[in-house]
Amino acid sequence: MPRVSEATKSQHRERLLAAAAAEFAERGLGGARVDDISLAAGLAKGTIYNYFDSKEHIFREVIAAWWDRIEATREPLPDDASTAEQLGAVLRADIAVMADMEEFARTAFREVLFSSQDQASSLLPSWDPLDAELLRLMDQGRERGELRRDLGAEDHVRMFAALVNGFLIELWLPNSTLDLAELPAMVVDFFLSGAAERPS
Repeated sequence: MPRVSEATKSQHRERLLAAAAAEFAERGLGGARVDDISLAAGLAKGTIYNYFDSKEHIFREVIAAWWDRIEATREPLPDDASTAEQLGAVLRADIAVMADMEEFARTAFREVLFSSQDQASSLLPSWDPLDAELLRLMDQGRERGELRRDLGAEDHVRMFAALVNGFLIELWLPNSTLDLAELPAMVVDFFLSGAAERPS
């Protein structure tokens, strides 16, 4: 039997991730079927297990792949760009990716929000590069005196994430007047209203 090249493996994995995102968006985690994901990717039943251990594993990997797309989408900024500019760039890229896969984003949000704490942890990547980048930016903002130093960088990340998630919940409610494209500027503005360093 001929061996599958690394390039082919990479292509298969990407196809499986795309098919999984569509399957989860349509059926949720509980209703998604791994065989259907393999077939939707144009591969034989069971192929998914050559790349992922379980539905939960591929769900985590779809979320983790989000960061790669954010990084590819994020506009480059000079090193001395302000914290506001850098947070805005990250969030604009995140929202652009989310707009492209909004139904999966809604499903991921719902699955994590309505799972037990242990289940929710199992659905999220063990290391989230987006959280790590936000932590770096918050640390940098504190060092530059752009963010409050009476709060730790982790506190700033939690506040920022809470605002993003709160606005997304509002956006996805019936009759919402919010626009996904407006979220980055709104979140950064609201965040900095509470997180900016105050004159002593």
